[in-house]
Amino acid sequence: MRALIRSTQTSISHTRRGIVVVELLLWLPVLLTALMAVIEFALMQQVNQQVALASRYGAKIAAEVTRAFTVSPNLSDINQTATVNNLQTLIDTFLANAGLTASCEVRLEHNACVDNTLQVDTATPCTCSATGPVLPAGEPPGPPGEAYIRVTVCVPLLGNVPNCLSTLGFDLTDRVARHSTTYRVETNNAAPSPVLRLSAVPTGVTVFSGGPLPVRTPPTLAIQLNVDNTSSDPFSLSFDGMLSTDVETTLSGLTMSWTKAGTPASGPLTGFGFGASFDRPDSNAAADTVHTVQLTVTDPCGASVTTTLTITVHFP
Repeated sequence: MRALIRSTQTSISHTRRGIVVVELLLWLPVLLTALMAVIEFALMQQVNQQVALASRYGAKIAAEVTRAFTVSPNLSDINQTATVNNLQTLIDTFLANAGLTASCEVRLEHNACVDNTLQVDTATPCTCSATGPVLPAGEPPGPPGEAYIRVTVCVPLLGNVPNCLSTLGFDLTDRVARHSTTYRVETNNAAPSPVLRLSAVPTGVTVFSGGPLPVRTPPTLAIQLNVDNTSSDPFSLSFDGMLSTDVETTLSGLTMSWTKAGTPASGPLTGFGFGASFDRPDSNAAADTVHTVQLTVTDPCGASVTTTLTITVHFP
């Protein structure tokens, strides 16, 4: 009887062990898949956090960079491929220090009064676009001195996260970690500097005061011209604004408006050069004739500055 009981217990024990083995074979793939999923999604979250930090880092650099086009990098070329040590290079260095691969794309958008409002530096093709709302209204038509930038960083997940679930349909091959950061631009638009230049005078007219040609204003704000009997009446003078400057844009990006006051008067004209007629004083007149020529220079942001040259015409 005892032998029969022992045999029955042994048979039950073997059966239980078999059930455990079967259960293990059934549930082990599920447990391993769940474990790999936890690890993969945890690493994805870590990559997303680092990409977000890289985006903020890039936005801070872009928000503080100069607008002056004579300096490189500046806001108009900081993320251009040809720019040395451009924004994507700096961001890739940041990512490398975090243990990640280089970005596949860095996008810079801004609405400041400088060129290249969209700059995209693509290292390798990937699907990347800005996230979040559109940029707030900048300059112009927004408030003067208020502009915004947005930097979007895209980093491929493949190479930074193990592709453990690809056989289950969750493939990381074409997936990216993406983050956008919007900051206000901390540099302000500078007003242009107009330089009105008297570049040519006809025969019989000499510059008595104000210096030899070309006479520039500023610093010269007033000149005296002497005319003799060989000059025509009226005579013409030629001016230009080719020495005008602006920190943020080249000369071709500036708008120039000219106004001549005095006798005879003429309305505003637009262009880099300006020609005007002036009366020669009567040889019997006691008083000289006085004219003014104004040059108003306006930059793309709407900031304008006017300079005036006073011209006294004398008959010796």
